[in-house]
Amino acid sequence: MTRSKEDLATPFGVKGYVITSKETLLEDCLELSHWNPNVLNYLRYSDKTRRFVKGHEESNLQQINTFVVDIDTKKQPYTEILTAALDHSIGIPTLVLETPKGFQAYFVLEKPLFISNQNDFRGLKVAKRISENIKRSLAGVLQGVDISCNDFGFFRIPKEDNVRWFSEEMVYDFGSLIAWSKRQDDDQSRGLFVLPSKNETLDPTQTEWFQELLATHHVKGGEGQIGRDNLMFTLALACYSAGKGQDETLDLLDEYNSSLASPIRHSEVRKILKSAYKGRFKGAHQDYIQQLLEAWGTGKEIAIHNPMGGWYKHKKEREDRVRSHYSEWEEDVLTFIEKAASIDQPIKWSTQTALCEEIGIPRSTFNEVIRKSKHILVKRKGKGRAAQTGLTSIAMLLQCALSYQQQHRTVYIEAIRLFATEPTNHLVLRELDYQVERLVGVPDAATINGKNFNSS
Repeated sequence: MTRSKEDLATPFGVKGYVITSKETLLEDCLELSHWNPNVLNYLRYSDKTRRFVKGHEESNLQQINTFVVDIDTKKQPYTEILTAALDHSIGIPTLVLETPKGFQAYFVLEKPLFISNQNDFRGLKVAKRISENIKRSLAGVLQGVDISCNDFGFFRIPKEDNVRWFSEEMVYDFGSLIAWSKRQDDDQSRGLFVLPSKNETLDPTQTEWFQELLATHHVKGGEGQIGRDNLMFTLALACYSAGKGQDETLDLLDEYNSSLASPIRHSEVRKILKSAYKGRFKGAHQDYIQQLLEAWGTGKEIAIHNPMGGWYKHKKEREDRVRSHYSEWEEDVLTFIEKAASIDQPIKWSTQTALCEEIGIPRSTFNEVIRKSKHILVKRKGKGRAAQTGLTSIAMLLQCALSYQQQHRTVYIEAIRLFATEPTNHLVLRELDYQVERLVGVPDAATINGKNFNSS
């Protein structure tokens, strides 16, 4: 702990002292400025007078309790941090505190992650990638996010006078954070940081079957025959499941394609890579590998070892399916609302035909998505060709409800009144009411029974 920010960077190191119990922490916290909220195995004093602390290093971490994002500006209110985290990151922070120059957002783990030096600090590496992805996800929509901030260093200590938001229920499961972080890596075209299973001995690209396929040069394509495209797709999936980046995999596929007697166009290689890295499956199916080896291999008997702990079957890409999954269509509509609406005008009005054309969704599918969705609100007015359809979302209205400006809160209340007249919206409005209660901390007086629509 330190008593001032200046104590963090003296010529002799960090000037502070070590706390070993929660009781002492609670007794001293009002006099403290900064702390390391993540527990270390040990700490020592570097001088005889016991004023300077050493040992606060990542390799000395015992457990990780929280991820913290440092935001070095007050150009946006803390409510925008809440909505940005809800819409674009892992979810609402557990705590947001105000600093002299900005804010710090704490994302607290449900259970601590204990760090071990086994397997080259694997758990710490995964935690650092999650921390990096949280910061990157918020930096894309908020100003002042410090990407280079020490992931597990010193941060402002929460006190009654600096806490702007706190929700005891908003804590995060580490397994869910790993899954979220992998999706972020894929979206950013970075190599997945794979958390290997305990039984892992080597990655798929080091297996005998991978090297055997890579050594084939006479592979061709043709109708009804498993060939070049299938083989390169399988190689790309192996690289994907091994955590290799797209650039590295593209180099490998390019080199392999150049070695073929009948290579395909470079643009086709890129399509194969893009398809493999969409994250629809974890790895190539064992049956495909076996067929490829039988069709193009040397005939040598090869055991198909899968170190990733299970193969996922191939699934057609969205553009190849007759009917896209419902969740994908819902995401399309929500993305459209996010772009077409704003906090000043949270409802997008147009004809249903025009809306469907802009979104790129069949009209029948659009109506089904609206009927089932728990995130989208719709209002229809007028008849015939002059009929108008209004769209908004929970996320859009939440931004109005949490805004400092009265005009946005007025817009929010008016929207509640409008959409509550449509019975199909009632389930969505219940969810919105719950979200506002969770964020604001008090029940929203706006009800969905058509009788009472006052502000919270």
